[in-house]
Amino acid sequence: MTDNANTPNLTIERTEPGIYVASNERGARVRVSKADTRHTFTPGELLQLAVATCAAVSSEANLVHHLGEDFEATLTVEAVKNDAENRYDEIHTVFSPDLSSLDPEKAERMVVRLEKLVERLCTVGRTVENSAETRLEITSK
Repeated sequence: MTDNANTPNLTIERTEPGIYVASNERGARVRVSKADTRHTFTPGELLQLAVATCAAVSSEANLVHHLGEDFEATLTVEAVKNDAENRYDEIHTVFSPDLSSLDPEKAERMVVRLEKLVERLCTVGRTVENSAETRLEITSK
């Protein structure tokens, strides 16, 4: 037996030509398609969002503890795509929690603390950095 835990199942269904809807056991849904389809995310955008939001979620408890429940934060994420190899070379996230209520020294320490928390707790970032093995199994329905 390994100490690796499986994650809950995700389901993805084709709902119309070129559009897939992904859902989880908690009832969340997201529409996925190509970049030219309105009101959808591309798989590449979902990867970028996963990396960025993992940083936010990994930092949430610490930020709430120091800033309160109502703290404001914004994240932006962009990727550098390597078209020749059909992959991303870099995913760059800018995480901007409002630290203006802290004195400059505390804000500086908070930034260092958040960086360490994200490095330790962000499963998605660690997975991307360590190149998780992916497997595809195709079966007839």
